[in-house]
Amino acid sequence: MIRYEVVDMFTDRPFAGSTLAVVPEADGLSTATMSAIAAELNAVETAFVLPATAPDATYRVRVFTPTAESPGGGHCCVGTAATLVRLGAVPAGRVVQECGPARHVLTAQADRATLTLTGPAPGAGLDPAPLLAAVGLASEDASGGKPRAEGFGTPFTFLPVREAALARAEPDPARMAAAALRALCLLNWDGSRRAARTRLFAPGFGIYEDPACAPVAAALGLWLVRTGRLPTEQGSHTYTLHQGAEAGRPALLECTLTVSNGSPPQAAVTGRVTAVAHGRITAPRTVQ
Repeated sequence: MIRYEVVDMFTDRPFAGSTLAVVPEADGLSTATMSAIAAELNAVETAFVLPATAPDATYRVRVFTPTAESPGGGHCCVGTAATLVRLGAVPAGRVVQECGPARHVLTAQADRATLTLTGPAPGAGLDPAPLLAAVGLASEDASGGKPRAEGFGTPFTFLPVREAALARAEPDPARMAAAALRALCLLNWDGSRRAARTRLFAPGFGIYEDPACAPVAAALGLWLVRTGRLPTEQGSHTYTLHQGAEAGRPALLECTLTVSNGSPPQAAVTGRVTAVAHGRITAPRTVQ
């Protein structure tokens, strides 16, 4: 029997935020077994924890959605790190997660973790028309700045819209695929509160609507600076994301973008992690 944990990320209460399953002792499991377990647990993602192979890593993960393996591991690293601290598998403090070639640096406690990302990729302005059409919106729904692709490593597409348009948006996976959009983040920015309401559609990653994603939250900080919504001077600038309400899974992501003279900006994203369930699952004898 294989032990597993279920947690909700970026929330202080169960049945909110983004659901994650963690298999803390996955050494020896085959790819087919991992895929079958992820499909059976049916969380947004399932992280399988393995011994590190890189000398700079604390542990290694392989991550699966219910339908495919996810190569990066950034979406679920906050929940994985906090869960491993809570279980006593790793000490609280700085941890480095290995997932393929990726390394994610976190500061973790038993009930929360902070992901820090560096090395922003070059951004790019985008035509709003195909983005709006991909989620069933019209030109009058756009608001508050131009869409751009931004990210630390992987770029994500940001589309600012009016607040009323957030609830009406519905992704069309075929149109998103035709526009080469694996994911699209809609946002409405409140400058007085330094807070964004966001919706993230990610059918290209096997997630119809994602209640919370740390790498996207970090990338939003780059969009905010490059569109004049956060200061560009040296220092640390905070902002928050409120996401997931439309999906019935409200989440809160607390973020800081740090700008240093002569150095690229870096972003930190903090989230609470709430334990929901634990149990044991039988490994399938034969996986077709």
